[in-house]
Amino acid sequence: MLKLMLFGNRNGFFYILDRETGRFINGEPYINLNWAEGLDDVGRPIFTPQPPGTTTYPGVQGGTNWYSPSYSPSTRLFYMSTWENNGSNFEAQEAEYEPGRTFLGGRPAPPVPGAALPNLARGPINTWTESAGTGAVKALDPATGEERWKFPMTDVTTSGILTTATDVLFTGGREGYFHALDARNGDLLWRQTLGGMIANGPISYSIDGRQYVAAASGNALFVFALEQ
Repeated sequence: MLKLMLFGNRNGFFYILDRETGRFINGEPYINLNWAEGLDDVGRPIFTPQPPGTTTYPGVQGGTNWYSPSYSPSTRLFYMSTWENNGSNFEAQEAEYEPGRTFLGGRPAPPVPGAALPNLARGPINTWTESAGTGAVKALDPATGEERWKFPMTDVTTSGILTTATDVLFTGGREGYFHALDARNGDLLWRQTLGGMIANGPISYSIDGRQYVAAASGNALFVFALEQ
């Protein structure tokens, strides 16, 4: 029996590795990407450079990022928070290199003029547009990388994912909703607005036999439990 490591890379590929040796086993794209046409036999990308001025997918912040994925032994599915389309670009900027000073050669820019950058604080009214990029929770078959289901969001998401032994998936998003999904098929079971973006991984814990789920939103912590 192989011991595996599963992860979704920012570059848009989902990788399956032998976690004892690091050997590449399989890799498949989990979002729309155009910078590579696939992976070779050892897992290295087969590049397809885009002409100057052409949008490259995924954007500068990747198809996913620091937010934690989840694997459920019950459903045998791997769950990820992902960014579809672009979300943010990186545009070239003329600058002279000076030793000892930060040099990037460019700066983040919204993919749609006037749209907010996803890494900056939003105003009290969310003006994000789907044409700038959307978030989605995706369930992947870890044996093949095939997408089993997708739960789309209007805004991009920076929320981690929690799955439970009873096949419930908890996650949030920058729209301010805290979602409970059916981990087997992605159906929405329940949601609650928390008044601010959810950019953290929810947790679950038990006290005196009662189970709780907690998530942070803005500068507040919200805790939920079933009615007794």
